[in-house]
Amino acid sequence: MKRLFVGLAALCAGQAVAGELDWKLAFGIHDFQVESSDTFGAHAAINLDYLTDGGILLHANLDTYLDRDKDKLDPDHIPIWFQSSYSARGNWLALAENLNLDWQLDLRGKRNTVSSVEKQIKFYPSLLLDYVRPAFGATATVGMGYYYLEIDDDVPKERGYIRGEFGNDATAWMTELSGYLMLAPGWKLSGGVEYWADGSERLETGYRAALEVNTPGLYRDSVLTLSMEQSRYNLDHYDKWPKDHEDYLPILPWDTDTLYRLYLTVPW
Repeated sequence: MKRLFVGLAALCAGQAVAGELDWKLAFGIHDFQVESSDTFGAHAAINLDYLTDGGILLHANLDTYLDRDKDKLDPDHIPIWFQSSYSARGNWLALAENLNLDWQLDLRGKRNTVSSVEKQIKFYPSLLLDYVRPAFGATATVGMGYYYLEIDDDVPKERGYIRGEFGNDATAWMTELSGYLMLAPGWKLSGGVEYWADGSERLETGYRAALEVNTPGLYRDSVLTLSMEQSRYNLDHYDKWPKDHEDYLPILPWDTDTLYRLYLTVPW
């Protein structure tokens, strides 16, 4: 069982070795798209993975984005924002040779995006049904925890909203389906769909896709990644008026943002 999990951890963490801290740096360019607005910029990230002797994979990631802030979305936007994720993952049951039931604890967040997400926090434990083979794999995730989304005040103030109406938190459940396919040696295609809800009411739907290419010719053990992440938010929780009211305006004139990235990851 431990050998199976160590193989999975190596796949997820880029050949993490028990007892060793695996550091990686990433640098790239991005386009943050909201409706017809494109905000271009550059970003850098630091990734840390540590596989304990007990077979628990610890992961930390912090992305810092610097935008070329030439958009019409938020005239007072400070053109630097952050995205982070922290997790601990371990094997619970080995159901078959390539099928495992894992547990995971996640803390993820965003700060100060140009799409007016002032702060987002997701903190939740989950169970993962994980099917792993060298050429392809798939994971189904179910979890429940804390969800918080705060909207920046600049755009809402122009639409009749006052400070104090911009945060929404909930005890929420989530589901996710994800997978990967090795197109060729050193070429990996992956993607996933994530859904958050408070009871029967949707909070957020997320989509992601990535193409990873091993690029030892650029730098030893480096990986070039082209990725897309899209978030679709349910902003009805912030409504100040009923939807049939003559003065009704949603808190934001958009509910979707999409982040495109091209970046190189290298060992540190």
